[in-house]
Amino acid sequence: MVKSPMKKDVYRKNFEERQDWYQKAQKDSFRLKYHIQPPMGWLNDPNGLCQKDGVYHIYFQYCPFYPELGSIFWGHMTTKDFLHYEEHEPALYSDTKWDCNGPYSGSAYQENGMIYFFYTGNVRYEGDYNYVTDGREQNTILVTSEDGFAFSGKQLLMKNEDYPADMSRHVRDPQVFRENDRYFMIQGARSIQDEGSILLFESEDLIHWSYKLRFQPGKPFGYMWECPNYLKIGERKFLFTCPQGVPRDDYEFANVYQCGWFSLDYDFKGEDYRLGEFHSLDRGFDFYAPQVFQDEAGRWILLGWMAIPDSGYEEPTLAGGWIHALTIPRELYVNEAGLLCQRPLKELEGLRKTAVKGTLREGLNRETSPCFELKILMDKAAGEFALKLRESAVLTYRDGVLRLDVTGCGSGRTVRRLKVEELWKLQIFSDTSSLEIFVNDGADVFTTRVYDSMEDLRISLEAVELFGDWEYYSFE
Repeated sequence: MVKSPMKKDVYRKNFEERQDWYQKAQKDSFRLKYHIQPPMGWLNDPNGLCQKDGVYHIYFQYCPFYPELGSIFWGHMTTKDFLHYEEHEPALYSDTKWDCNGPYSGSAYQENGMIYFFYTGNVRYEGDYNYVTDGREQNTILVTSEDGFAFSGKQLLMKNEDYPADMSRHVRDPQVFRENDRYFMIQGARSIQDEGSILLFESEDLIHWSYKLRFQPGKPFGYMWECPNYLKIGERKFLFTCPQGVPRDDYEFANVYQCGWFSLDYDFKGEDYRLGEFHSLDRGFDFYAPQVFQDEAGRWILLGWMAIPDSGYEEPTLAGGWIHALTIPRELYVNEAGLLCQRPLKELEGLRKTAVKGTLREGLNRETSPCFELKILMDKAAGEFALKLRESAVLTYRDGVLRLDVTGCGSGRTVRRLKVEELWKLQIFSDTSSLEIFVNDGADVFTTRVYDSMEDLRISLEAVELFGDWEYYSFE
């Protein structure tokens, strides 16, 4: 047996009956001021990111009635400037036998004025199953739209039997793109030998797909690779993925699941390819399942889920009727060293209300609201310092190690570390219950949720041999 699908009319009835819950979520003090968050209930992976006729469409995994009902939808918000967002009804529902346990993650591909949405339809059987090698369907489904609001009927493209024979029942999260005048699709996968990989399929018509090869390193690297993304900046090609089951290695891979990128050397013709070294996308406590897309200006933009599954952290927002959010939008670029980096999208400068600037020699000690941006630019590589942010989040640098300590406000989050030979720039975005810290123009990033009193907050800097300037911008 499988779960009965949930259609739009059933969703609307449940939503109307939970208006008190909706209002409770809106009033919670930890609600973020400039991030995408669920109107109520649960949010996870960003999905189907695209821009159509000047409007950015941001879909996401959404369970508005969590934890009472487990039905997953594609939530939907739009923006023209990443400053003002409009909330819409869910875009996709669990309304067919192919996705009755939820329209899971997927992406958007645009061509000739049409948006093609590819996603995983999840079906979970009721019974005594392990749900790895049996007991579930992971169906690849297509819907189309001309405007991002009205959708076609659903079309089943692939099911379990269409994936390689050595795959488990964990094949999901399709992304489609075009290379060499052919269409390609990548999906995250777990083999029955518990080895993670990215599967590559090809097509001539976006409908009929055939398996071509799998991307994986020479040695196994985790048992499952989720949420794959492919992007190309200039002639550089990259693969994103979220490997599960990678053991911790000193400061590396400190979270329960990882998220990062490989450089890719492949012509999308034969079967020979090379993956570069794995690089973590974020060093903080709360970053997973990122999705990238190219906007109408040609920028590659990233949004990530500001959480990690199975983390075990406490989440104070649950008492307010909601949980989780997306990161700020970030533009991807390649620096002079050839590393893929992230920088806050330029539109976010529109958040700035007041500005205060000073020199590091004069010091930095000021009151702050919870919502601000802080930039520190050193004239030369930093010596030692301790930077207190807000109530009890502390960023320190000593002996070439950058250390973020949120033990006092992390609800189970403690310390993360990063080796940085030369530190010369920090850019920090603080919201009511989040911090995003960009290191050396986004060569590394720390993302974390924080839960302090939000009263009598201060920024203070104690430093040795630290010269340069700072800029502070209040968002309130």
